Amino acid sequence: MVQLPKYPITQSPNSEIGSYYDRLARWTKVAALVGYGGGRAVLSVHRSLADPLAGGRPTPTRLNDVLVALVERRVPRQSALRIFDAGCGLGGVMLDLTRRFGGTAVGLTLSQAQAQEARRAAGRAGLSDRVDVLVQSYDESPAGPFDLVIAIESLAHSADPERSLGVLAARLAPGGLLIVVDDMPEPGAESSDDLERFKSGWRCPVLWSVARYQAALQALGLVTHIQDLTTECRPRELAAIERLERWNRVAYAIVPLTGWRSTLASYAGGLALERLYRRGLVRYCLVVASGVTKA
Repeated sequence: MVQLPKYPITQSPNSEIGSYYDRLARWTKVAALVGYGGGRAVLSVHRSLADPLAGGRPTPTRLNDVLVALVERRVPRQSALRIFDAGCGLGGVMLDLTRRFGGTAVGLTLSQAQAQEARRAAGRAGLSDRVDVLVQSYDESPAGPFDLVIAIESLAHSADPERSLGVLAARLAPGGLLIVVDDMPEPGAESSDDLERFKSGWRCPVLWSVARYQAALQALGLVTHIQDLTTECRPRELAAIERLERWNRVAYAIVPLTGWRSTLASYAGGLALERLYRRGLVRYCLVVASGVTKA
């Protein structure tokens, strides 16, 4: 039986981003009780995309299928796949990939609440011996090597994406694949108040464009390919976004609790992001990088 190597735990102190995701994990758990949980049922915290298997309805599992198709085409399958999820959230993606491909997976998150849920889910799936979750930064990643490294909506939280990408690329096995999926601003977005509102609400200190990711990865000696998933995003209509923003502002004013206000600020950031998509100022892109990194 394939078993996971025992990686040393170098637990990071609870950071601001870790606390942010702890609060969101608690909120979505409560929200799921009243039918609003986003992708929580499948342990997803990333964007839902239009899914041809669901008649075009957005699902949080569509991205998993996109990743599987990429891996099947581009990663040599001589042995069990070694997966590294840099920013694994509740663990849904790496659990799904491990079930489909076999092999092992290790995920990193800064949130204790997310890590606990991901570990419990691995246990329920009978994958505890093949899936591990560590609470630490992806800048302190296990040595690997890994055949597949994924960073889904996580590098947006890095204060130094160039350094973070360098660490992740160094974990690739020869012939391995590094996949980054994120919201990437278009030229002109920098002048938008919505971009600042999104970055503040979602704790994104730096937000790179597609071109910036390509340049950094190519400088590391990796060959890049872009898959644009923007047309599969389904932002709300502008009128609906503005209506929800008004309710958000009212709730923020009448409930003077720091944790509650922080959660509302994250939702305000999400609404600002939807408007950026409506205005063509942000793309949702999958950047695929492969090759052997430079020494």
